[in-house]
Amino acid sequence: MLKQREISVTIRKAKKDDMGQVYKMIRALAEFEKLEHTMTLDVKTLEKDGFDSENPAFTCLVAELSDGYIVGYALYYTAYSTWLGRSIFLEDLYVQPAYRKNGIGTQLFLAVAKIAHETPSKKMDFHVLSWNPAGDFYKRLGAVDLTIHEKWHHFRMDERCLNRLFANEPRC
Repeated sequence: MLKQREISVTIRKAKKDDMGQVYKMIRALAEFEKLEHTMTLDVKTLEKDGFDSENPAFTCLVAELSDGYIVGYALYYTAYSTWLGRSIFLEDLYVQPAYRKNGIGTQLFLAVAKIAHETPSKKMDFHVLSWNPAGDFYKRLGAVDLTIHEKWHHFRMDERCLNRLFANEPRC
């Protein structure tokens, strides 16, 4: 295992050319979360959605080694709370397994939190699967589990459900 002092990374805003490496980590994250069967995204869509418009759908930060190899990423987007105002939603934070336990995830998380703080955003939200040990990491940094604290439930209507809804078919 690599030691923390052995790894020096640069946290920087991703470029379109980085999306190939980021895509591989997104696939790895989907596999880690046992949700790879739900992933339909491809590199071209990632490049288009993040870099080919005036209003990109997301911003991505990467953790890069001195040789240009990307070992982690954090992908987030601006959201809005009708109670509080501007906010940030951290969609993904991922560090390749061989580089974990070296502070890289903390650096990525703090970089997004700093952006939220300086925006200024009123909050930064993110999801963590109940079995993922990252939940403890976020709690140590001061994050509050809204499922427990505020009793919020997270709902979703997937593409199939949306299609059925507007085709006047039976509910999902």
